[in-house]
Amino acid sequence: MRRIWTLIAGALLLTGAAPAEPARYPTRSILLFVASWCAPCHGELRQLPAIAGGAGAYRVLVVPVDRGRATEAMLRGVPIDQVWRPDAARMAEVRAELLAKTAGLPFSVAIGGDGRPCALHRGGMTAASARGMVEACRG
Repeated sequence: MRRIWTLIAGALLLTGAAPAEPARYPTRSILLFVASWCAPCHGELRQLPAIAGGAGAYRVLVVPVDRGRATEAMLRGVPIDQVWRPDAARMAEVRAELLAKTAGLPFSVAIGGDGRPCALHRGGMTAASARGMVEACRG
């Protein structure tokens, strides 16, 4: 068995294949970017169970873009395992890489199995739009 692994490692070195980099974002997920000042975002959160149903095997994660008491109140009804809160440095990257692709909220990004964005949705998310995003990622 050890010889097989040695041969595989040697082949990878010869072909110049590099080890896979870690996923940039939570894999197989739809990130819903929300803010306390965004009225349509509040409506979107009320539809979270239906959106999650439309997303099928993809997780739906709520990503708050602001902080404070109003944000915490808005997230009170969201299950803790459906909230993604990157630290400040990571959130700066998220803003530069993902939020820069839209002029406003609501905004959602589907992340494929490789941890990279595979579909974008501007406007309020529905079960149907979640299904469409997942299909776009598979195609």
